[in-house]
Amino acid sequence: MGGFRSYFTRSSTDRLPEIAICLSGTGSNAEKLLEQAAAGKVNYKVAVLFTDAPKTSRALELGKIYQLPVEQLDIREFYREHGEDDIRLNTSRRRELRELWTQEVWKILEPYHCDFAVFAGFVPLSNLSAKLPCLNVHPGDLTVEKDGVRCYAGLHCEPVERAILDGRGVLRSSVILVQSYSGDGKTDMDGGAILGISSEMPIDLEGYSIEELDRIKADRTTAPYKDELRRIALKNIEALKVAGDHVVLPQVVDAFAAGCYCEGKNGALYFSGNGKDFKEVETVEFSADASPEPRKRTVAKKISRNKLFRFLKYLYVKMVRDKGTPDYIARGWALGMFVGCVIPVFCQLIIAIPLSFVFRGSKIGAALGTFITTPPTAVFIYPVQIWLGNKIICGNLASDSGTRLLEIFNSESLGFVEKWSAFGEMGTSLVAAFFAGGIAWALVMTPLTYFGVRQLVVRYRRIRERMLESKKKTTA
Repeated sequence: MGGFRSYFTRSSTDRLPEIAICLSGTGSNAEKLLEQAAAGKVNYKVAVLFTDAPKTSRALELGKIYQLPVEQLDIREFYREHGEDDIRLNTSRRRELRELWTQEVWKILEPYHCDFAVFAGFVPLSNLSAKLPCLNVHPGDLTVEKDGVRCYAGLHCEPVERAILDGRGVLRSSVILVQSYSGDGKTDMDGGAILGISSEMPIDLEGYSIEELDRIKADRTTAPYKDELRRIALKNIEALKVAGDHVVLPQVVDAFAAGCYCEGKNGALYFSGNGKDFKEVETVEFSADASPEPRKRTVAKKISRNKLFRFLKYLYVKMVRDKGTPDYIARGWALGMFVGCVIPVFCQLIIAIPLSFVFRGSKIGAALGTFITTPPTAVFIYPVQIWLGNKIICGNLASDSGTRLLEIFNSESLGFVEKWSAFGEMGTSLVAAFFAGGIAWALVMTPLTYFGVRQLVVRYRRIRERMLESKKKTTA
C-alpha cells in the first residue's frame, strides 16, 4: 500500500479474517458482534470466545447459542494457585503473574490462528496485543486531551465520573487499537490509536448539580464507593453501552477486518472507506444512521469552558470563606501573587507556603495565588514578562526567548535541579530579563491583589451578616 502498513496480515487470502472475542461479564458487546456475524454480510468470522471469568461471564452460554468453541483461564484461580489472592498490578510479583497468565492465554488461542482479537468487556490488562492486534471498546471520549494526556482514560467508572465532574455534558464510546502496557499499566493505559468514536450521548445527572457531585466525591474515604456519584456513573455507563458501544464497536470491527485502517510511516492512523484512498485521521465517528465520518487530526481539544468557570468560582469561594481577618487572607493571596509573578512556575509552592508563615498570611491564599502562572497561563504571561524585562535591562534577547524558557519549565523529562541548571544556562541576560519583568509585573499585581481580596472578603462578610440578621428577624 505504498508507505502504509496494514495492522494485520491474513494467514490465508481465500477466507475471511478470523477473530477471537474476549469477555469477562454479561457479554452484551460480544453478543452484538456475534449477531452481526450470524447475519452475514460482514468482513470477519468469529473463531473462538475466550473468558477470564468462566463462572460469572456469559461466554459458555453465548458459545452454545452461536455454536462456537469457548476457551477459558480463570485469572483469579490462576493467581490463587500461585499464592496470590489479589489480581491488582500493584506489586512486582502480581505483575509477573499477569505476564505468566497472558502467556498461558496465548498458548490457548494460538491454535485458532486468529487474525486479531476484540476485547468486548474484557477486564484484565494483558499484553496479548504483543502477539496479535487487539481492539478494545472504552466508555469515554479518548480524543479529548489536556497537555497531551487523554483526559478520559482509565478503568471502570473513572472516565465517566471525570467527564461528569468536568461538565462535559455528553459521553462517547471509543474503540482503540490496544497497545502493550508496562508496570501497573496506569501511565500507558488506553493509549493506542483511536479507531472510532460513537456519536454523543447526553449525560443524565438526575437533577444533581456538578457542585453537589463534586462534594460527594470529596467526601469519599475508602473504596468501593456506593455513593450517588458512583450510582449515576454506572447508570450512564449502561446507557452508553446501548447508545455508544453497541453502535461503534461492530462497525469498527467490520471496517478493521475489511482493511480500512492502516498505519503510516510516522505511526499515524490512516482510514479509507473503500480500502484504497487512505487519508490521515485522528479518528472516525460512527453512528447508527449515517456513513462513517473521518475526523482530521487536529490540535488536542480543550476541556469544557464550564471547567474554567467552576475553577474561578472555586478560587472565589476559597478566598471569601477562608478563616482569619481580611488582612490575614489578603496578605496570603498577595504573597501568592508576588511569587507567581517572580518565581518560575515549577517551584512556586515551595516558596509561597513558607513565606505565608513568615508574613502571617493565609496558607490557602498563598498557594492559590501562584496560579496566576500555571502552565496554561504562562504561555501568554512569560513572553510578555521577558519582553518587558528585556526593555528594563536594555537587552537584545531573541523574540522566541519566552517560548524556549517555557519548554524548560514545562518539561516532564527534566528534574527540579535540572530545570534550574537549564534556566541558568540560557544566559544572564534572559535570567535578568525574567526576574526584572517579573518584579515589575509583581509591583503592579501584588498591591492590586491585596486590596482587591481584602475588599471582597469585607463585602462578602457584610452581606453575609445582613442575610443572617434578616433571617433572624423573619424567624422571630
